[in-house]
Amino acid sequence: MAQENMSQPGPSQPGPSQPSPRQSRKKQSNMKPFHIRPAEVEDCPEILRLIKELAASVNMLDAVKLTLPALLRDGFGDNPIYYCLIVEVHNEETPSGKMTIGFAMYYFTYELWVGKLLYLEDFYVIPAYQGLGIGTKILKKLSQIAIRSQCNCMHFLVVIWNKVSVDYYIRRGAVDLSSKKGWHLLTFDREKLMHMARED
Repeated sequence: MAQENMSQPGPSQPGPSQPSPRQSRKKQSNMKPFHIRPAEVEDCPEILRLIKELAASVNMLDAVKLTLPALLRDGFGDNPIYYCLIVEVHNEETPSGKMTIGFAMYYFTYELWVGKLLYLEDFYVIPAYQGLGIGTKILKKLSQIAIRSQCNCMHFLVVIWNKVSVDYYIRRGAVDLSSKKGWHLLTFDREKLMHMARED
């Protein structure tokens, strides 16, 4: 959002430097109209491509274990466990006449003291379209979804060294729970889960 060039909230997305006003005006003058819509089954290959592009941008491509069948099963089965927004622009060079330039993945969860909330897993806009306010529009769309779905808040992560993004979100009214409440995000990988599952 930079505002999206500093906005990607996932733990892996960097916060590149903000373009100068002159650069922003030049990009905006050349900008094609973009459209944000819910993802469909046919979008899964593009979603996976963007996930890998995001990971590669921070030298973490090897960390991507997600597969296309899993993406299809988990987002478009009878009981989807994630939802996704797609950002696309018109492109005559593609068979569909459109090009996917970004995505936002989210799901609904529940917190003991707060109730229902929207968890923004991550979002990404390709570099050529960063700095054009697309991220801000994604945040607006997610906020509308959260309110419409009776959520009381939206949670997301920002990598600790991405101070530009942290500062941006705080200016927008976000609260840094890690510093305010002293929480730590912990994880058990699959191997540890299997070990605990076998315990007597």
